[in-house]
Amino acid sequence: MKVIVTGGGTGGHIYPAVAIAEKLKKDYKGVEILYLGAKLGMEKTLVPQAGLPFKQIDVAPLNKKISLKTLKAVFTLVKGLFQSAREIKRFKPDVIIGTGGYVAGPVVMMGALLGVPTMIHEQNAFPGMTNKILSRFVDKVLVTFEEAKEHFKQKDKIVYTGLPVLDAFFSHTRQEARHKLKLADDVMVVMTVGGSNGALKVNEVMMNVYKSLADQKKIKFIHVSGKRYYERIEKGIKDGIYQVGDNFELVDFMKQMPLYLKATDLVISRAGASTINEIIASQTPSVIIPSPNVANNHQFFNAKVVDKNGMGLIISESELTAPLMVNTIMNFYEEPSKLEIMRKNCEKIDIHSALDRISEEVSHLLGDNQLK
Repeated sequence: MKVIVTGGGTGGHIYPAVAIAEKLKKDYKGVEILYLGAKLGMEKTLVPQAGLPFKQIDVAPLNKKISLKTLKAVFTLVKGLFQSAREIKRFKPDVIIGTGGYVAGPVVMMGALLGVPTMIHEQNAFPGMTNKILSRFVDKVLVTFEEAKEHFKQKDKIVYTGLPVLDAFFSHTRQEARHKLKLADDVMVVMTVGGSNGALKVNEVMMNVYKSLADQKKIKFIHVSGKRYYERIEKGIKDGIYQVGDNFELVDFMKQMPLYLKATDLVISRAGASTINEIIASQTPSVIIPSPNVANNHQFFNAKVVDKNGMGLIISESELTAPLMVNTIMNFYEEPSKLEIMRKNCEKIDIHSALDRISEEVSHLLGDNQLK
């Protein structure tokens, strides 16, 4: 069986695609995977690191306002369609699976037009524009949240699967993860993650939090700034604009997220669908700060899953202040039993079965004969 997987732009689209590819390689003997991604997306780094064959195509976001930039984007889209067609005809896939992002549009669309069985996976409670358009042409629409079903017109195509999460998030116990990272049992680990690209206000507020708690030797702070803001924060620390203690560590991108998330006592994070499900899979207590800068406010609805099941707290960005975060962190530090309750509540959500369901849908779509 040959499979083209596509999705990109942010980790929220890339990691589910990689997880699906890894699952299919385990479930079906002799499967060949080709990942098609954007030339300028994060996938050009992350996918080869995962050991998957990778080819690039040209993509660009379409602006609703007519301008020179829009015309250039249309030209790039047409170019991407021809590149997609070339790769599809060369590789001859049995199925194409898209997980969203601008790159998934031309690849999945061209696959459908060429008669290749196609499916898409929507991570959020509110579908993105690309997947809404593609849903009219593909054979199957897989969704993370039941709530997403009402936003697609082709009801007979929709299947609830949940969100695919990399096996690495289930590979270690909390104790094993902390031992590997040489973290003492009596140290509370707080990790802040602003998403793949970072989050300006979260970065700014948390830098003031670290200053206030610089003397807390039994709290270790790991701040994942995002590549966009890393140099700015690093320079700010060197210039004395940001004052941090020895209990602070700055990284631009967390390459070992499964291990670190498992070892963390409290994660402060945005509410991308992948991030939410990785937090649940790792059974990590959380403070969720949904981004207000996303379409249909979908991060808020993703975050409600955490709040509804008692797995963490939601703080809106408009309410986010350093004093509030200092009080929140210290409250958990002084009453760690609250963290244990949140950790236990993460067991309410079945994350493990999502990849099995997706693999089964591939089997149903292709039929047994094509899988041999």
